[in-house]
Amino acid sequence: MNSTLRPPIPRLRHRPSLREDIAECMPLLPAWAGLDAATRAALPALWERLCDEPSVLSSITEDLTRPAGERLQSWGVAMIVPAAQAEAWGLDGEPRPGLVKRAYAALLDGSWRPMAEREIGRDNARGELRMLSMHYDMRERDLASPYVQSLLVMGVESYRAGLSGYNLRAMYFENHPGAEPWMLNTGYLRRPYAPGAGEGENGWPGGEPLLYFRLTREESRHSAATSTLRQIFDHHPPLFRLSPTQRRLLWLSLFDDHDETLMQRLQVSIHGLKKLWRGIYERIEDQMPDFFGDGGGADDGKRGPEKRRQVLAYVRQRLEELRPWDDAR
Repeated sequence: MNSTLRPPIPRLRHRPSLREDIAECMPLLPAWAGLDAATRAALPALWERLCDEPSVLSSITEDLTRPAGERLQSWGVAMIVPAAQAEAWGLDGEPRPGLVKRAYAALLDGSWRPMAEREIGRDNARGELRMLSMHYDMRERDLASPYVQSLLVMGVESYRAGLSGYNLRAMYFENHPGAEPWMLNTGYLRRPYAPGAGEGENGWPGGEPLLYFRLTREESRHSAATSTLRQIFDHHPPLFRLSPTQRRLLWLSLFDDHDETLMQRLQVSIHGLKKLWRGIYERIEDQMPDFFGDGGGADDGKRGPEKRRQVLAYVRQRLEELRPWDDAR
């Protein structure tokens, strides 16, 4: 059969976004966010700084059958919000429309400083962490298309993987009306904007007024057990208390376990990489002596790949091991 008669089967995968993705991400800033030309022009430089911020959670879906430069099919961004910022914007009450536009403006003028690792760990351990989903968009949007439906499935997987493992107090999401069915199915509850907030404030020229959604930890307990947000809110304290570099290694390894790639991302040598893995194995065995079975103490050169496989299988299910946690008093 002539393979040219049918399109290639998509090879979709999601992963954290990288600096080299920034230019390809920019066209996926949604129109409903109402960003003016000057803000859009300033965002590539801003994202150069945001890429390494632990409070910024950015992921893409790419199609490996597409040529380079056209592989990125969707982009989603969420940010951990300090309590003071959430209060200033009224996120736990009735905010004014235009949250995404306001957030980017605050990041650009410096009035919003992304939270540091230690601050995230503190709020995470206290159960006071708040997450603002900034935006999600796809290159193709025809919901009747099987390809777009596959992208949506991948988007849910990416959302769950990217935001799970945190001890969240609340999650917030501003979106356009067409996304309301997806938002409700995900588990969000629609909330009102501030009284008197009009269509002119939403910053979406010619579009319908934006919608605001929120879900708290307590409300999630009444959601269906299969809903995406119920699963994201599910949380257990981490057992291993790994270092920031160890956690980053494991997080990156969930998406690409090639040593050369990991060395480049972490800026370590092969010896440094092996040392990080040994530190992870030792830390796990300190907390769970039977984790690796009877062969746990065997030569790392022989058992290393098998140990890595077991660790990655575990943290895929227990993503809290990869999140900052600081319960020091």
